[in-house]
Amino acid sequence: MFSVQHFIWLGICAIMFASAIALYKKKKPSLDRVLDICLIICAWSEITKVLSVLEMVPSANGTIMRPYLPLNHLPLHMCSIDIILIYWARHTSSTQTREKLLAYLYPTCLYGSLLALAMPSIFTTSISVDQAFTHPMAYQFFIYHTMIGSLSAFIVMSKEIEWKKSHYFDAIKYLFFMSFISLYVNSIFASPTYVDGKLVSVDFWPNFFFTYNNPLNIPMTKMSHWYIYMVIIAVLAIVLTWLCFYPLIRKKKEK
Repeated sequence: MFSVQHFIWLGICAIMFASAIALYKKKKPSLDRVLDICLIICAWSEITKVLSVLEMVPSANGTIMRPYLPLNHLPLHMCSIDIILIYWARHTSSTQTREKLLAYLYPTCLYGSLLALAMPSIFTTSISVDQAFTHPMAYQFFIYHTMIGSLSAFIVMSKEIEWKKSHYFDAIKYLFFMSFISLYVNSIFASPTYVDGKLVSVDFWPNFFFTYNNPLNIPMTKMSHWYIYMVIIAVLAIVLTWLCFYPLIRKKKEK
């Protein structure tokens, strides 16, 4: 994070984003066409990620070797769940459902991509900074998050949605719901250690939606620290989402 390689990637992502916006303005494709292209990139991204992180792991007695996908790479992070929502928005026959999905994707793709690019977790969980231009995971991470950031802009530029306050409240509602569900999921995929039926430690947890640990790895040693962290990210979600919607809602009112 904040290495020379990171800043170079940020420059590359900025060029890709600007090029995508310029191409959209020139070609003016339908939003369906844009979603089709995004789904192709999504498929490439997931295939690249899975094939890059699969590893052969022996059984406890060493008699069998099997491929294994580390749990933190399951497609249950906010940006990964967007893949399902993009597919759903593209293929649903319900205009109302499509509008709600696009209205949710707009803010979450925008600040999700910006936060991911600003704080690339792959350099702490998957690859080293020295592999920033030699490992497929780096290309997958930065290209994918640039794509969803571009999609957020395309949703607005398509003018397919008449923005309303209800879109904001729906987005917050869905975001908070999935964040709460992540508490269950993070515990399900954790690796706890019990001694005489008593929990003594947890060796691993996946941290989907960053609800178990902050992306800056600031130590949290008490439940009160975690509650404060939850309040902080809840306020950030509310404020950032409102900042995304406010200009669009205000523009509509002025018209």
